[in-house]
Amino acid sequence: MKASDLFVRALEAEGVEHVFAIPGEENLDLLESLRGSNIKLVITRHEQAAGFMASTYGRLTGKAGVCMSTLGPGATNLVTAAAYAQLGAMPMVMITGQKPIKTSKQGQFQIIDVVDMMRPLTKFTKQVVSGDSIPTRIRESFRLAQEERPGATHLELPEDIAREHSTMPVTEPSATRRPIAEDKAICKAIEAIKGARKPLLLAGAGANRKLTSKMLRQFVEKLGIPVITTQMGKGVVNETGPHFLGNTALSDGDFVHRAIDQADLIINVGHDVVEKPPFFFAPAVPKWFTSTSTPPRWTRSTSHRSKWSATLPTACGSSRSAWIPRNTGASRTSTASAMRCKSTSMKAFRTTASRFARSAWWMKSARSCRKTAS
Repeated sequence: MKASDLFVRALEAEGVEHVFAIPGEENLDLLESLRGSNIKLVITRHEQAAGFMASTYGRLTGKAGVCMSTLGPGATNLVTAAAYAQLGAMPMVMITGQKPIKTSKQGQFQIIDVVDMMRPLTKFTKQVVSGDSIPTRIRESFRLAQEERPGATHLELPEDIAREHSTMPVTEPSATRRPIAEDKAICKAIEAIKGARKPLLLAGAGANRKLTSKMLRQFVEKLGIPVITTQMGKGVVNETGPHFLGNTALSDGDFVHRAIDQADLIINVGHDVVEKPPFFFAPAVPKWFTSTSTPPRWTRSTSHRSKWSATLPTACGSSRSAWIPRNTGASRTSTASAMRCKSTSMKAFRTTASRFARSAWWMKSARSCRKTAS
């Protein structure tokens, strides 16, 4: 089998339905193989647009988007899109062409080290040096792109390698499951929530996952906890419901910060350090800050915002807490993008609903702040 045909079959095995690309001399073999497949080729006006379309496709579907360009200037045009996907945790696989690496008649024409150029901007970048290595390279690229924390990966396919013949079979993708938070860490979060009189839930980019969004909506509806979101956390919860207070588009001075100032517990779900801070964590009177990873760890810190700030246990093992000052000695630990509780844990959550109902004035005050601001 021709190596480019094997490449396309491997893409089909990964569930690829669209490839956003600009054709070029160095990827003609791959384009010809795509023509005989079920994958739809979407031609763009610029490589950067192809990268943005692939990364956004990845964010919206959860499956890695694929974009393709030629060598040299075509590959360098993908840099901004790679940074966009990497910072925004969007799964994307970039494929770039290259001149023949075994025999070349054009010297160094348009040749730069694209693999090294992509190294600081991707989770994985490799040049395919043999047709037999194509299945494993593609499987690794998609696995790392979609694995928590999602991001960009890159493969370079030289022109002569695409024309080779290979007898290697396609590597089928294997199902993976995200880890579940430890029971002790969940119990600590429950105790913090049970003891709160004015809780506030913050949903960030790491919570923008299908399962996490579903569980958070149920959590909010059952307990009636007010919710705010970061810019990358929009859409996680129902923003037309009575519990939604607003989006922290600004880091300070907005009406939602009046609710933050009054909260005695902030439940941080999925905020990532690459996001704009939802509020400024300034030192003041020493108070407790909870920061849990796996295993849970408690650290001393300072805050003028709230008495407690609970970071839920790690479920995906990637997102990190954004509110820990470097001078406190606390580490930037993971936040949860999913939380599953056993029946006993859910029972404990339900018992706190009446406590929050007695704090109805807290919700009424927060809603009045939003009406005043509007």
